[in-house]
Amino acid sequence: MKLKELVEKYGEYDVVVSRSITTNEIMINGRKPKPKSVWELEKGDKCYYISLFGDVEDTGGYLSPLSEAIDTGVVFLTEEDAKKDLERRKVETLLLKHGGRRYFDGHSHNYHIGLDDYEEHLKAYILMTPTQGIIYFDTSERAQKAVSEIGEERIKKALFEVR
Repeated sequence: MKLKELVEKYGEYDVVVSRSITTNEIMINGRKPKPKSVWELEKGDKCYYISLFGDVEDTGGYLSPLSEAIDTGVVFLTEEDAKKDLERRKVETLLLKHGGRRYFDGHSHNYHIGLDDYEEHLKAYILMTPTQGIIYFDTSERAQKAVSEIGEERIKKALFEVR
């Protein structure tokens, strides 16, 4: 089979070429490539989602109605990615519980939690302009209290991916 014929037959599939040990013939098999993002998922693809109750579930290859959930950010290619994002969501929720807020307040101080220069300790930094994805605190003390109550290692792992 010529390359042109392979492309026509298998399109964007991964092509595996092997030689039979018994007959010494060349065998060609097409295998659908794994999706590189959740937006490439098709019915029958294995993926995971975060359920309404905070569990990581396997879709079993059934996407609909999860296809709408892809746009909300709760569908993942791997179970590991889903569990990591679930923990990030839990830690952010705890920061909000301990006095954090998602909006930048132009009439107040806006502190956020960040890593120091050596990625060893968390520290409260003041921000003068809004930044995407930040949880703000009114005071440095409130931010530091949240860190001590939630746990520095848990926050570093979930939000900064420091292992």
